Amino acid sequence: MRYHTHIMTSLAVGACIASQTSLPFTVSYAAGIVIGSLIPDIDEPNSYVGRRSLGMANKVKQAFGHRGMTHSLLVWAVIAIVLLIQSPSLFSYGFIIGYLLHIIEDFFSVQGVPLFWPFLTKRYKSIVTYRTAGLLERVIYYISFGMFVYIAVSRDLFSEFTQSVIVFLQTTIQRLM
Repeated sequence: MRYHTHIMTSLAVGACIASQTSLPFTVSYAAGIVIGSLIPDIDEPNSYVGRRSLGMANKVKQAFGHRGMTHSLLVWAVIAIVLLIQSPSLFSYGFIIGYLLHIIEDFFSVQGVPLFWPFLTKRYKSIVTYRTAGLLERVIYYISFGMFVYIAVSRDLFSEFTQSVIVFLQTTIQRLM
């Protein structure tokens, strides 16, 4: 899945989660989702995040291959536990959700994911799959976009988000002064 589809799909599901739980859809939560939805592809130097990793993606790919360690539920669980213990914030919740959604989204790809790495390196995939940059992925992107806009408007998430941006800017300005 291309990076913009990971972002849009994860934001749509993250907005749905926020609208059905007590998690507020703030700038911090949304940033966590976006970053979390991109980080698993640190194992591919040609990915959006890999091209910006200052060479780290090359090292990760050499050590574990693409869609290896970073696409494992075990690695996700370790990251989630560490974040929840060290920094239980809206950003952390968003990051954890975005990372998990990335793995789930790639589970539906033709290549699949090694869900149980390092115990099993077998790649698991859904019966229904898409090809990266294919027609079905484009359809997924546009459906996710529509879903995100619908949820954000119908659940009034935009005002919640806007309020969090204002608070963030006020806090940042106060810290700079």
